[in-house]
Amino acid sequence: MKNKIFIPLLSVLGLAVGLLLLQACKDFLDKKPISDLTTSNFYTTQADALAALTAAYDPMGWDIQTMGEWEMGDVVGGDADKGSTDDQDFAEILNMQRFNTLASNSELNARWNQAYQGIYRCNLVLERVPPITDPKLTDDLKNRILAEAKFLRAGYNFYLVKAFGSVPIITKVLKPDEVYVSRPANIKENWDQMEQDLTEAATALPLSYSGGDVGRATKGAANALLAKCYIFQSTPGSVFFTSPKWQQAADKTAEIINSGVYSLDPTYIKQFTLEGENGPEAVFEIQAVGGTNGWHLDNQGQALNQWISPRTKEFSGWGFDTPIGPKTVDNYGGNAKSKVNNIVEDFEPGDPRLSMEILQEGDTIFGQRYNYEKDANGQYTKYAPWTRSNYSIRKWLIPESQLSGAANSPLNLKMIRYADVLLWNAEANNELGKTTEALTSLNLVRKRAFDLKKATYAPDHTKPAEQVPNPFSLITETDQAKLRDIIIHERRIELAYEGHRFFDLVRTNRAEAFLNAMGRPFKKGKSDLFPIPQAEIDKNKNLQGHQNPGY
Repeated sequence: MKNKIFIPLLSVLGLAVGLLLLQACKDFLDKKPISDLTTSNFYTTQADALAALTAAYDPMGWDIQTMGEWEMGDVVGGDADKGSTDDQDFAEILNMQRFNTLASNSELNARWNQAYQGIYRCNLVLERVPPITDPKLTDDLKNRILAEAKFLRAGYNFYLVKAFGSVPIITKVLKPDEVYVSRPANIKENWDQMEQDLTEAATALPLSYSGGDVGRATKGAANALLAKCYIFQSTPGSVFFTSPKWQQAADKTAEIINSGVYSLDPTYIKQFTLEGENGPEAVFEIQAVGGTNGWHLDNQGQALNQWISPRTKEFSGWGFDTPIGPKTVDNYGGNAKSKVNNIVEDFEPGDPRLSMEILQEGDTIFGQRYNYEKDANGQYTKYAPWTRSNYSIRKWLIPESQLSGAANSPLNLKMIRYADVLLWNAEANNELGKTTEALTSLNLVRKRAFDLKKATYAPDHTKPAEQVPNPFSLITETDQAKLRDIIIHERRIELAYEGHRFFDLVRTNRAEAFLNAMGRPFKKGKSDLFPIPQAEIDKNKNLQGHQNPGY
């Protein structure tokens, strides 16, 4: 028996007007007067098609990414504490961290609604663009627009599935009598739809773009997300499992590697600056535009910097998503095991990525001394801890002078980067018993990191620093189980604070042992997924009694 979930409809005209207020990517859209629009003439021109597609990109930069990924990936995954000044500030996140999440949690409701808003916009493109006869809309451009929409639809579905498991599959604009949509009885239907969308998208998308189109979905992006879908499905016992698809994952990642389009950014940290946006390692970035008007979702910047930047006199952030390490106070948050498995001590000695990803005592950033504030003489001598955990995320911070206002950062968000692809390739090949291939990809990532010699940038990452020798040894382990552990560890370090950790733990059946050791009561069979939002259950009596297990 299939469950049913009510999906609210949106006004097509209302969306049409909204389309021209959006600029999800840097130069994707030239606006035209809103007064030119009517319900009959909106989907008639090449410009209309591109505007509709731009609107489909837009939700990617909403809370679904700028909040949802660090909340679930970093905080729930054990690499960070909720942070902020006290436990009551956004207690919904703390409840997620402690695995006592309620179906009424507003963060889950936002993820659900924003992802389906994105799917709705993609379906509008896929349904309304094909009939357009404007000669300026060539067949090649039309096919590319449709392929981008399919990539985006798969992306929104991926956000939903990794959080909630099987969710309603919506592939068209719904009519009033179609708004109750069945929830698949098996998650395989969701994966099949994503695989179909991404396979079709990859055939029509280009390898790269130039000029104002840089930042759009490419063939590499579609193949990468497809490989990620294969990886998620491949471990028996996981809530995401359908069948082992390691060979498919290895093939798709090899295709990306052999395309010659991507390479590892030799500086590592540059890709997390404005100067490094859409660089050689960018497979897909969510484009952000600073300087646009409005607060948060009303502008085209992104809010991640606002959430994770320290809450100090010289930083305008709110201090959420704070790492845990050996300098965190004992019994932090009333948890005697809070520092077990902490990420700071999981870095190998001499790994330069530690100072590029995490701020701690002794570091400086943009000329400011961490955990200190200026005295009367303007010197950083006054001890004033920046966070309760004594650590902050460094990776995403840019100077305050580059921000366009609160929750309006111009820094792109990394959804997929080449290091991730290499580590998927290593993981897949290891599972296939192809150790040589696995070690090659793994060691490319490690060599880039240790070749930095802790010297590409000074501690404040603003100028070159003196080269300091740094030890590096290639991984040579050939035992499959041990190499599996090494690869997952490398993912934790290389991709720290990019929203992957919790989902990596869940998909590999590691979450319960790892998080329980930290005093976090993850329960396999329940905590693997989050509850379906209560608001959706309330809209549909047929869903009542069919919540995710344990909620």
